[in-house]
Amino acid sequence: MTQGVEPVDLLRLIGSAAHDYDSMDALEQVLLPADGLHPLAAQLVAPILAFAADPKTRLPDQLLMLVGELAAHPDGEPVRQALRAFTVTLRNLSDLDDHSVVEESTALLGWCGPDPRLSAVLLTRAREYADDYRRVTPLVAAAQLDPAAAAGWLPEFLDPSRSSTVRVAAVLAMREAGLAPTAQAGAALAAGWSADPDALRWTTRRGKLADLVEYAAGGDARRDADLLAAIARDGQAQARRDVAQTLADRAARQELPLESQALLCSFLDDPEERVRRCAYRAVVADDTLTRRQADWLADAVARGARMRRSALDALIRVGDPRWREHAEAALREGWTPPRLPGALADLPAPDESLRAAVLGRVVDLATTIDVNRSPKATAKEQRELVGLLRVLGDAPGPAVGVLARHLAQMTWPARLWVAEFLAEAGRGNPEVIEAIGAMANGEVIYLRLLWLAGGDDAPLRAAIAVAPRRDVLAAVAAAEVFGDADPDVAARLREIRDGDADLKDRFAAAGALWELTGDPAEAAATVREALDAPWLRTRQRARELADQLGPERA
Repeated sequence: MTQGVEPVDLLRLIGSAAHDYDSMDALEQVLLPADGLHPLAAQLVAPILAFAADPKTRLPDQLLMLVGELAAHPDGEPVRQALRAFTVTLRNLSDLDDHSVVEESTALLGWCGPDPRLSAVLLTRAREYADDYRRVTPLVAAAQLDPAAAAGWLPEFLDPSRSSTVRVAAVLAMREAGLAPTAQAGAALAAGWSADPDALRWTTRRGKLADLVEYAAGGDARRDADLLAAIARDGQAQARRDVAQTLADRAARQELPLESQALLCSFLDDPEERVRRCAYRAVVADDTLTRRQADWLADAVARGARMRRSALDALIRVGDPRWREHAEAALREGWTPPRLPGALADLPAPDESLRAAVLGRVVDLATTIDVNRSPKATAKEQRELVGLLRVLGDAPGPAVGVLARHLAQMTWPARLWVAEFLAEAGRGNPEVIEAIGAMANGEVIYLRLLWLAGGDDAPLRAAIAVAPRRDVLAAVAAAEVFGDADPDVAARLREIRDGDADLKDRFAAAGALWELTGDPAEAAATVREALDAPWLRTRQRARELADQLGPERA
């Protein structure tokens, strides 16, 4: 078996894929897995092409396209070698009336060289086509089949008298044929892409601007920058968008040279929105570019630009102090950047107006997070709420009474987080005790908070007494209330820790056991397991507990 599929089943799947799109998708997933190329890919070229050549096949172009993907794969050399045995089959397919089949089979012929005769046939075909876009594939394939001859006739297609599409295609042909770049190729690329950025976007043999510029520049950074600058200067909107994306991708890889930063940043003021958006995403994601354009970003926030939230977040990330001027407005108007709660928590002492804005935002979030939406959809709002509660926690003041009065109107899980905040920040406050008590409804999780806030412990004791023995919340609460006075508490926690409960519950029980007994051995094994838990918060808590247990235990 290979990739979980028997060879005989692969042949059946190829037969099904010849007539059915779903089977075609399944075949592609088998032959092009995420971790590489199927080990039998080269041997399967023969049956795939046999089905493609069968007149009864419904999807011959899709089969040919799949072979092209196998051949173009970084590990596809065996496939490319195998294709050379099927030149006749591909020639016959390239003579059919089906445009898609002709395009795909012609592209595959490019891997069947060297073959000067076939190259000449395809070159003639490229010259005869009236449609410039149809010339691209035979032109590139012809160059691949006979690079030495192509070096002599390709300059004809690079000439300024040719259409933009053909000039760009000729540059791609030079690259695919392995020819050295020339100044003429660079000029053809700059002029051709500026006028027709879609020259290779929808053709069978496609090419990205980034790859072609890298080829035409020949490793010369100055030439590379000049080519991109020329296209940015003369190109239509899509061409400028391609330049911006090329530079943005380099910035993401930390490969954007200093001389190209100004060009990328200049697109922030481009008349076309899609160009501005591309440049903006790159600027706010990169510290160097953010600092370079800090004035522009600060101005965007000040004028209320649509992307002010991410602009302010970028200023916070690089430590630009101007973020403080807009923090209160962001909170009051509901466009809080993700980093703002953490930045506020790091301030020595926010003024009263800013604290009031934080409190208002907390109330808004806690009472409006829609419980009917998925946790993933509300994750940003939940993280913001938790972060802002930390800001209030340093000096809660009037916030305690305000939050206590709104507790009953809050949604889950915001209600629990605010109740936890109140139990600590408002300990002994009658409003807090009354608010938590009113919503406890016999639930251990809230009765524990009522007790921590200074309320009566009798309801909590009663709830623990009737809770299932392996209820982790009840067991942990029992450890806090009864301590080691009741030997059954430790036994109850060990049952949970050593049982088949969820890792979160077992980890909570282990942590409570360590707190109860003071023996690191009670928690060490479960903590080590929790360090690899699939939940981020569990891993964070496990790391915190491991640090407390000491390296010899964790």
